[in-house]
Amino acid sequence: MNRFELTHTNDQSFTIRDNVFNETFHSLSGAISESMYVFIQNGLQLFHSSSHLNIFEMGFGTGLNALLTYLKKPKDQYIYYESIDLYPITHNFFKPLFSIFQNDEQTTYKKMLYAPWNESSQIDEMFLLKKIQADFLQYTFHQSFDLIYYDAFCPKTQPQLWSEEMMRKIYNALSPNGILVTYASSGIVKTNLRNTGFHVKRLPALPPKKHMIRAQKS
Repeated sequence: MNRFELTHTNDQSFTIRDNVFNETFHSLSGAISESMYVFIQNGLQLFHSSSHLNIFEMGFGTGLNALLTYLKKPKDQYIYYESIDLYPITHNFFKPLFSIFQNDEQTTYKKMLYAPWNESSQIDEMFLLKKIQADFLQYTFHQSFDLIYYDAFCPKTQPQLWSEEMMRKIYNALSPNGILVTYASSGIVKTNLRNTGFHVKRLPALPPKKHMIRAQKS
């Protein structure tokens, strides 16, 4: 059995199914739609006036969140984007993933997908990407971040990644008033975030989900 499997979503974009965890990287209702709503609209766009932004992503996956961040950020905003993934997808999935994009968007996506792991890659003069292949449970942050995209598999599948200990690690890594956004909204996630010190706001989600979470460092 192959670990990864390419899967269409309802907005014609692709996602990946992890056959070990029996989970898809994105909602089957639409990979781009979900990423745009959860991470861009409810995360990145809150920082539109910032000239410099440090973003950390839990779960690089297909690189879609990184690409959409690049495409939707203000042109004069500098972003340092760090993302961690223990099991990166293999190169044979790259071509279909970037094939739905055109011209400059495709060129940028290729740069991100083919960028080496555990090194910094200058995508352009205003976007620095660092992909880290490591286990987040063992990872130590080396700087602070303004915005965290928490895109791990769901709490039922990987409960250890949603524990109070991990939420505290994230809290400590955020800048003052920093923000975490995630598609998850279960009671245990909200409880662990609040116990750590976050101000938690439950927001409407895209169907078929009902809610998502945005949490701010108090």
